[in-house]
Amino acid sequence: MSQFRVAITDYVFPNLDPEQEILGALGADLVVGQCKTKQEALELVRGVDAVLNTYYGPVDGEVMDAMPDCRIIVRYGIGVDTIDIAAATARGIMVANVPDYCIPEVSDHAVAMTLSLLRKLPQADRNIRRDEWALAALKPMRRLSSLTIGIIGMGRIGQAIVAKLAVFGATLIFHDPYFQGEAPAGARQMSLEELYASADAIILQAPATAETHHLLNATAFATMAKQPVLVNCARGELIDTEALIAALREGQVSAAALDVIEGAPPLPEDSPLLQMDNALLTPHSAWFSTEALQALQRLACEEVARALRGERPKSLLNPEVPGASA
Repeated sequence: MSQFRVAITDYVFPNLDPEQEILGALGADLVVGQCKTKQEALELVRGVDAVLNTYYGPVDGEVMDAMPDCRIIVRYGIGVDTIDIAAATARGIMVANVPDYCIPEVSDHAVAMTLSLLRKLPQADRNIRRDEWALAALKPMRRLSSLTIGIIGMGRIGQAIVAKLAVFGATLIFHDPYFQGEAPAGARQMSLEELYASADAIILQAPATAETHHLLNATAFATMAKQPVLVNCARGELIDTEALIAALREGQVSAAALDVIEGAPPLPEDSPLLQMDNALLTPHSAWFSTEALQALQRLACEEVARALRGERPKSLLNPEVPGASA
């Protein structure tokens, strides 16, 4: 008889070899599903000792009550909006995530999007396909070192973005009310209002919270003095999409590159974003690479293994759970 049972509510990986290797070494059996409904989740997790979760949600109190012996729920990813952390804490269940598996990928993607918009590559590509070769259509075009780039959110990914942008010589500014310590790579912290007034490009890298919901709205766009390009590889909820569409049409924002859009997927077939020449869209792929997937599986499994061994997870989100400080 196995020592532990670990449920995987859903997954996106080509195989579960890391799970079998890392958790199997502890004598754990995997209970695997691709849950779409609460009933499927309830049946899957009944009596398990740990849960690995990707997109299924919510993993709420009702689901947790089906697994009274559960020690930990680990999200395959950074955001934990699929998990009711308060309900888990009330039941003595630890919750952990994997915050650092895709820092290189997301920062690369954000920088690539920023450079693409500032150098007007999407517009240039479309012009060539229309047999329009005149450079006048790409004006104004500015040298990167003459520009100011603002980053909203200075966590690990934000700091990686700053380090990568520093080599271009642009002036780097940022806003993060929770950032402590020395500003990275000479970047200068300022208020949101100052950032909106100063930036030629704005990169969003903040978490989705009640405080940041629709942080970029009609009021914010109206204060952007330099018609910046906007890049979002963080969370779709940070932007009021309808307000952004209006800002793109009116020239308050010159172009936007979005890896995430509130409510998508799917994106409605009649969404104006699909028809706008100044919108560059990618399918929430900023995090994606072969190496990131491998790291995500391994790091998530290691968190489960720590909990099953009675150790404290490295990325514990509710340390107030009794026994979590072990």
